[in-house]
Amino acid sequence: MNQRQFSLSVLLAVILLFMVTAFFLPKPALDKTGMTLIARSDEIGAFELRDENQQVFDSARLHGKWSLLFFGYTHCPDICPTAMTTLKQVHARMGLHNKNTQYVFVSLDPERDTPAVLEKYTGYFDPEFIGVSGKHSELARLTKSLGVYYQRSASAAGADYAVDHSAAIFLIDPQARLHALFSAPQDAERMAQQLRSLENS
Repeated sequence: MNQRQFSLSVLLAVILLFMVTAFFLPKPALDKTGMTLIARSDEIGAFELRDENQQVFDSARLHGKWSLLFFGYTHCPDICPTAMTTLKQVHARMGLHNKNTQYVFVSLDPERDTPAVLEKYTGYFDPEFIGVSGKHSELARLTKSLGVYYQRSASAAGADYAVDHSAAIFLIDPQARLHALFSAPQDAERMAQQLRSLENS
């Protein structure tokens, strides 16, 4: 056997060993739930926003119910309508469980998303949905406490601008603590099952 044949044999043996090892080693379990539990015991920090009826929306309004929060803006072309449609589907699947759940759209674009705009936008998806926004200083209090990213696009001019933001849906427990987040793309049926399970536990 010449040197070339020997090298080829060694290479084939290494490849075969790799294939056998990869086949028999245990595979990591894929997270198919879409829900990431957050181990936090502290309540969300103080903030003060306004809802579509210009009523105060603060941490007190997160007490006593499970709250699904999505952060976006009404001019969002794709991510926000998709997430809001998913929440609409979750709401439809929850049935009587909705008495223990509230759905909140938090606008990160208070300059354009006035209370009237928020009422029309959230009402399009479901009349029970709540739309809130406020000063950026107050939005920052809430977004930082939850780890929500957002930034107005610096490249756009005038009123035609985009807002980069997180695509996750945040679940707040009845003690106003961050309980979990649902990463995109969300599945409405799975989310509803998980929420019903939490409320029944």
